[in-house]
Amino acid sequence: MTADEAGVFAVWLRDSFVPAPGLVRFVSSLAMANGEETPLPLPSERGREGISDLLRRHLHAFDR
Repeated sequence: MTADEAGVFAVWLRDSFVPAPGLVRFVSSLAMANGEETPLPLPSERGREGISDLLRRHLHAFDR
């Protein structure tokens, strides 16, 4: 799944399914493989492009 595809899913999940936006959290398997275990909250004020950008930056931070 790409960051853009994940962004679409995350925004749908946050806006259409989960009762409170703060309940949607994420951490990638790449981050977990690098020792990160704390999921980050999905911002409630960002749209699909902002979320996709956030996910790309998250992946880039752990792609070493």
